[in-house]
Amino acid sequence: ARHLSERLGEDKVAAHHGSLAKEHRLNAEQRLKAGELKALVATASLELGIDIGDVELVCQLNSPRWIASFLQRVGRSGHSLIGTPKGRLFATTRDDLVECAAILDAVRRGELDAIEVPSKPLDVLAQQIAAEVNCAEWDEQALYEVLRRAQPYSDLTLEEYRQAVTMLATGFTTRRGQGGSLLHRDAMNGQLRPKRGARLTALTSGGTIPDNADYDVVLEPESQFIGTVNEDFAIESLAGDIFQLGNHSYRIQRVERGKVRVEDAGAQSPTIPFWLGEGLGRSDELSFAVSRLREEISTRVREQGADHALAWLMEDLGIARAAAEQIADYLRAGEIGLGVMPTQTTIALERFFDESGGMQLIIHAPFGSRLNRAWGLALRKRFCRTFNFELQAAATEDSIVLSLSSSHSFPLEEVARYLNAKTVRDVLIQALLDAPMFAARWRWTAGIALALPRFSGGKKVPTQLQRMRAEDLIAAVFPDQIAC
Repeated sequence: ARHLSERLGEDKVAAHHGSLAKEHRLNAEQRLKAGELKALVATASLELGIDIGDVELVCQLNSPRWIASFLQRVGRSGHSLIGTPKGRLFATTRDDLVECAAILDAVRRGELDAIEVPSKPLDVLAQQIAAEVNCAEWDEQALYEVLRRAQPYSDLTLEEYRQAVTMLATGFTTRRGQGGSLLHRDAMNGQLRPKRGARLTALTSGGTIPDNADYDVVLEPESQFIGTVNEDFAIESLAGDIFQLGNHSYRIQRVERGKVRVEDAGAQSPTIPFWLGEGLGRSDELSFAVSRLREEISTRVREQGADHALAWLMEDLGIARAAAEQIADYLRAGEIGLGVMPTQTTIALERFFDESGGMQLIIHAPFGSRLNRAWGLALRKRFCRTFNFELQAAATEDSIVLSLSSSHSFPLEEVARYLNAKTVRDVLIQALLDAPMFAARWRWTAGIALALPRFSGGKKVPTQLQRMRAEDLIAAVFPDQIAC
């Protein structure tokens, strides 16, 4: 956004990002709708179903990871009865290029990502029970029947419901004492009654969007909130540092608890702040499309030659010749090197030594990072149990990389038998309990269930305190989890 504003003029370019204040985002949307902008640089924050006026071209940088996201974004252009949506995909790696081609293939076939509705999420259930009861007195059985009318809770058992009610009525005990009780339960008469003060907790701490450790950015002297930056970026910054938010530069005056106070820095060269978020894994349907594309090219090259595969990419998928040549050459080189084309039905295991003499094991499996991360974590735990050695593992959309010690030797085919369908779930659970992901997800889930209120005494609870209280809760529920 900054580079474009230098070329086109600052008043002709805007940025739209989730870290910007809603007023800034709304201003960017209104200027785009009014035709005042030549370019709007946006993240997924612009994926709302809003009327944004005429857009001539959508440029998608890298694969969006989901077929529906690509269609939705490109569909913003030419949005009229006689218009034709127009979009361009810009890939930055060859793996990304293959994924972009698979998206085009899936779109031409009329495929979409499946929408998965979570089955009876108990944290949301607890939040809804607390909200309902603290608005009005309820018969316990009657509330159960009402909740089951919602599709995600149609299979909710009476025992699961009663466990949630019991938790909300009795609370829990941590080193800070008894807490977490949000309603009164008359078990004899089957009545649920409001509890004093709990209604405020339900109102101020409701919702399912987790809190991230972000600092508010406040523009002085107006004391105007303009956006947020990550906690780590804020505490590493010093007074006088210049950073960019949107396509504008700001100079830091001082960093306070939870706030970064700034002033306008004009046209001075800034640094770029960072934010931490969940890496969006590729959808299962797109992963299948990538696997199908690989198999299609491999079969065409083998049966009818490379020129035939090239012609198919250009004619059926509408890909430019230069991009089609790169895809065909890249996949063909990989197949020659491995001896097979990795797909969802053919998984390739590769082992080699790097420059430092360390052994690397790569599992070529285009199942997407969501499945591959779980697979890598479970394999890492199995290696640890087998060799008593903690190895490093990383997962991408198309492979898993395991860094092994040069002191351990084993037949490569053994790795395929390290996990099996009967035990993999237990192994993965053990691996996740040790992963940093567990503590973060635990805090998010406990917050949604209102076990960790976001506000106390009219003020937002600092993230550091939220983390401490989440650990107390883990110690109360899983005492062995944080033991030495």
